[in-house]
Amino acid sequence: MTITPERAVDEGSAGFFRRNRVRRLVVGAVMTAVLVAAYIFGIQSYATGIGQTLPAQSPPAAGASVVIVPERVSPEDQELPAQVLVFPSADLVDSAGLLTQSLEVRIEPAIEGQLLTFPAGEPAAPQRVVLPAAGVVQQYPFDSYAIAADVRVHSLYADASTALPIEASVFFRVPGWSDRDAASALSTGEGVTASATLVRDGSTRSIALLLLLLMLILAILAIAVTGSATRGRMRLELSVASWMTALLFALIPLRGFFPGSPPLGSWIDVLVFFWVELILMLSVAAVVTTILLRANDARHHPEEST
Repeated sequence: MTITPERAVDEGSAGFFRRNRVRRLVVGAVMTAVLVAAYIFGIQSYATGIGQTLPAQSPPAAGASVVIVPERVSPEDQELPAQVLVFPSADLVDSAGLLTQSLEVRIEPAIEGQLLTFPAGEPAAPQRVVLPAAGVVQQYPFDSYAIAADVRVHSLYADASTALPIEASVFFRVPGWSDRDAASALSTGEGVTASATLVRDGSTRSIALLLLLLMLILAILAIAVTGSATRGRMRLELSVASWMTALLFALIPLRGFFPGSPPLGSWIDVLVFFWVELILMLSVAAVVTTILLRANDARHHPEEST
């Protein structure tokens, strides 16, 4: 019985899979375990960040509790838009929950909303403030932003201003972020400082690091394919160059899918992304050059190509 070339190829492929069955199972199990662990960690971290509830406030007697609730983080602008919640004590409100005297809340430093007024006869409705948040966005996803707000509350009654005892804190619940070193302070009449350090949560960091790892793996695979193709260890076709070219352009939109939209020029670009793209371009150039050289060599030595 004569074995056709196609049959020989099939037998070789089957033999390959039989010989490497254990190795493939181990690699598959490790990859699956890593992805499952990263998925569970990311989901738990994300749920923890958005599952927090504002704690009950206990304002000091004849005073108020001031809570700064960030709405989002603007890393490139280094700003933190937030809502200011004021919880007056029972001494400052009537039976309907309306203020019996006007309150003036001063927050420093602030880009917007440095001086907030809560009129008498109305509920203490939330008001907006924009705080500066110092940080370096190019350190994504390990960038952090520090905020420190000096808060003062005065009562305005009969053309007189009186400093009130206050408690100030930061309540942070922004998807993709978490607070660190948050501190609240209590004052008997002077200003207090509410501070916190904002960092990207574990879900953002794990996804970003996995994407970077996959980019590096693709670059290593491109180098391996280029080496095998240019040394004649695998069949050299234009499809190899086409695959690398498609990969080269596919990584560009993938770079834009990083959670948190890191700006161009972050450390992930300087240390990983730009170099992966460079490796792919060099690999495409090497494969195409080898194809052209082999075609030119075949024209000059037609007897070897038959």
